[in-house]
Amino acid sequence: MTTHDERRARRRLFVRRNVFWLIPLGALVGTGLFIGFGFLVAWLWRVTLGDIFGLKPISFWQAWGLVLLSQILFKANMQRSVAAGRMHRRDCVPAVDPAGPSLGT
Repeated sequence: MTTHDERRARRRLFVRRNVFWLIPLGALVGTGLFIGFGFLVAWLWRVTLGDIFGLKPISFWQAWGLVLLSQILFKANMQRSVAAGRMHRRDCVPAVDPAGPSLGT
């Protein structure tokens, strides 16, 4: 069984050895996802809202504007509760003794 430090050292070694092709691959994948998601939103707008309400099709940049606007409107006041919850639980002392309540105090 490996420890956390050994796994971390192996991951760092992997990244150091492969950084020359990981960075261009990451940039290529990121660009592909950006373009693909923009065209997906524009296509969904055209297929759903265009057919239902008779609205005009939107462009690639208008689709990204809608994505950005929806992020602002629907995620403005949300906190990262998952990560904050883990940090909070790790740092706090439990309110109840794990051994159970004591009977004779």
